[in-house]
Amino acid sequence: MEFGNNKAPIDIRSESMSLDYQNHSVLWVGNVRATQADAQLTSDQLRVNYFDKDFKQMKDMVADGNVRLSQGTRWATGKHGVMDQTKRTVVLTGSPVAHEGNDQITGCKITVYLNTSQSVVDCAHAVLFPHSEASPGASATPAAATD
Repeated sequence: MEFGNNKAPIDIRSESMSLDYQNHSVLWVGNVRATQADAQLTSDQLRVNYFDKDFKQMKDMVADGNVRLSQGTRWATGKHGVMDQTKRTVVLTGSPVAHEGNDQITGCKITVYLNTSQSVVDCAHAVLFPHSEASPGASATPAAATD
């Protein structure tokens, strides 16, 4: 997933938003929807923490409650998610489930590495569906039997 890349703007909408100037953070609460390019994050609340008092260098995004991160045919859900801008990771906990099409992987913690598109799942359980494709060299019609 490419969420959090530095090129496209992040559009965040919610029922309310509050700024904490002392701790350099912004909190969005209620039906939060953050979109960047073709990636989307939804949650009950989202806190964005910054390194600086000018709110220009994002440190991380912490999503809580009904977290869903999606891009194309891939999506992942959990109760809690942390996107670390420095490590370029997204960590989902709280019964996380990752999907790609019909395939799904569950675990106690799912870590997605944004730069490499790799994932690590702790306590993994996968349900994978075979893709129906004709094998190379297979004939569409059976050969006729000879006596």
